[in-house]
Amino acid sequence: MVCGKCANPSGSLKCSRCKIMTYCNRECQVAHWPEHKIRCKKFEMSPEKLRLQFFVGDKEILFLEDIPALLCQPNAPRELTSRWVSNLVDTHTEKVLEQHPGRCVYCSKQAMALKTTPMVTLNSKPPTILVLARHLCANNRSSPCAVKLEEELQRGFNSPDFPKGGELYRH
Repeated sequence: MVCGKCANPSGSLKCSRCKIMTYCNRECQVAHWPEHKIRCKKFEMSPEKLRLQFFVGDKEILFLEDIPALLCQPNAPRELTSRWVSNLVDTHTEKVLEQHPGRCVYCSKQAMALKTTPMVTLNSKPPTILVLARHLCANNRSSPCAVKLEEELQRGFNSPDFPKGGELYRH
């Protein structure tokens, strides 16, 4: 999860009020408060559960999560929805990799990471995040296998057969 202040990818401390913004430590949280307090509030939860569906190879892994009602609205603030979606997907990616280990889709080495591509439709009924996930040998975007996979995904997103309607989150 990404720190709201310094963008460090090890932000695991959540704001206790909004439960959306994350920080790598207390110092970053305090330093970011003047900016964050404008949007920070306790969010009412939606009565519907979010469907977080991971697709890893031929496996579908489903999680049902609480979701702030504000994020289910068509005009939800992009800053909040993007951060919330990214943090939720990152949190569950670790669980999926632990429960469903595999081999890199290109070099067949033991997978150390999952490349995730969320497709989000939070204002649908039920709110849904579909996550396409592929096993990779390294958690490094510049590794040869990660570069190959990114190129393949780009071709798929640009294909006329790619489904329209949801928003593709790139993180």
